[in-house]
Amino acid sequence: MTEFLGGRLRLEQPARGYRFSLDAPILADFLQFGPDGVLLEIGTGVGIIPLILFVRRPFRKIYAIEVQPRLAGLAERNVHANRAQESIRVIRADIREPGLPGVPERVDVVLSNPPYRRIGQGLLNPDPEKAAARHEVLLDLPELMQAAARHLGEDGQLFLTHLPGREPEVVREAARRGFHLRRRREVYSFPRDPQPFLVLLHWTRKAQEPRTLPPLHVYATEKEHSPEFQRIISAAGRDNRSKERP
Repeated sequence: MTEFLGGRLRLEQPARGYRFSLDAPILADFLQFGPDGVLLEIGTGVGIIPLILFVRRPFRKIYAIEVQPRLAGLAERNVHANRAQESIRVIRADIREPGLPGVPERVDVVLSNPPYRRIGQGLLNPDPEKAAARHEVLLDLPELMQAAARHLGEDGQLFLTHLPGREPEVVREAARRGFHLRRRREVYSFPRDPQPFLVLLHWTRKAQEPRTLPPLHVYATEKEHSPEFQRIISAAGRDNRSKERP
């Protein structure tokens, strides 16, 4: 059992296989939505992002989709262990299939921390869960964008993490489905690093001038997290944002 957010969350995750990484709390912190928001997460893993939101942010409902049976089972147990079953529904399903039972036709927000690498880009991990988390084995970028477009209406918002090197491709695929980039933020390990290792992307259906936010640095020194990242993973975090609007 893993404790997170200063013990506010307790999560079961595999000793071997898929385990959530720092991308999850970073994406959770980047999201924007109102207290009546209905969210759809594509690829919830062990349910970490919905559970972070559950203890920090008001929302109406989160539908957490996971295609891998063992991970979906862990996500379900984690939701119950944290008494979040009235707010979070884990659904074992393949998001590529339209008309999934129990999933609303339209939601306010789609979010995903997707597999970052194409098949053939880097070595494929021999562990099936790690392979599917890192490479587009079960869901590729066009399929992800198509699923997001299917579930988002005119006021819908899409949030993703991805590799900076694939950002132009990701933005093109989003634009093909009628999404307009609204915000982006680069994530660096250290302030001195020349290149980010992650980019956060936020789209809406309405065209506007995109904004690049100040970068996030995970570490301030070799042994110390930056103050902002400490806040992201702390027990306090950024609570009571019920007045926030996209």
